Amino acid sequence: MEAVQDGSERDKATPLSSSSPIPVITNFWKEFDLEKEKSLLDEQGLRIAENQENSQKNRRKLAESTRDFKKASPEDKLSMFNSLLKGYQEEVDNITKRAKFGENAFLNIYQKLYEAPDPFPALASIAEQDRKLSEVESENRKMKVELEEFRTEATHLKNQQATIRRLEERNRQLEQQMEEKIKEVVEIKQRNLAEENQKTLELLKDREQALQDQLRQAKDSVSTMQKLHELAQSQLFELRAISDEETAAKQSEVSLLMDEVERAQTRLLTLEREKGHLRSQLQTANEDTDNKKSDNVDSNNMLENSLTAKEKIISELNMEIHNVETALANEREHHVAEIKKLNLMLNKK
Repeated sequence: MEAVQDGSERDKATPLSSSSPIPVITNFWKEFDLEKEKSLLDEQGLRIAENQENSQKNRRKLAESTRDFKKASPEDKLSMFNSLLKGYQEEVDNITKRAKFGENAFLNIYQKLYEAPDPFPALASIAEQDRKLSEVESENRKMKVELEEFRTEATHLKNQQATIRRLEERNRQLEQQMEEKIKEVVEIKQRNLAEENQKTLELLKDREQALQDQLRQAKDSVSTMQKLHELAQSQLFELRAISDEETAAKQSEVSLLMDEVERAQTRLLTLEREKGHLRSQLQTANEDTDNKKSDNVDSNNMLENSLTAKEKIISELNMEIHNVETALANEREHHVAEIKKLNLMLNKK
């Protein structure tokens, strides 16, 4: 806010400064001698600072004297009052001198700056002119570069015109040579193409004859295969009939063998029961008294012989059953193999 107010006051103080010409501003600041005024302001500023420092020291002394005066007895206060009053009077005089010195310094610089024209419009105008001048210089440099490029390009164009004429002549020569070369290549290609077409035609004829031969052979093969197929079908039907007959016969044999196995097993169970009965009788005979032992020796021998005979029969029956079961298993495997073989032949046909 202070800066705005200062600017407003400056505008009010110098209402015509915005239109002040640059020579007026230049002459004023030349006569003003800013460096001299800055030196004077530096001296005044140092003196003001020195006065402020001395004032601080004197104030501290007066404050100490005042505290001592307040603490003193009434008798001592009478003797101290004059010196304390003198100190205050001296400080008032010093403050008055400092204020007068500061006011004089302010009025001096104020009077000199009051009539000073505002340099801002002129500086802004100079800055704008400098900016425009920089733009003009930059544009001028660009134009110089473009002009140099145009000159170089014009030189190149002059050289290129002669080069273009030479290239056009060379192009006509190359076109003529190219036409002759194309004609020669076309003639060679046509001859080669005719030869290749003739060879291709001959190859196609040979290929057609070979395909016709293969077709005849294929037809003969198909006819032969049809005959073989019909023969195989006839043989297959015969084999199926034979297989059905053999299967029925094998089934009958298997049924007979199964019946025989059942009878052998039944007989074996009977013999096993008889063997157990004989063993029981033999054990009972062995438990008889000694006086009956001599009488039963023959009976025991008979029982043992009978038992041995039955065990032999049982062993033979077991062997026979095993043989029958083995034969039956082999017959089944053979029968299954025959069926698989017939099915395989049927699938192939």
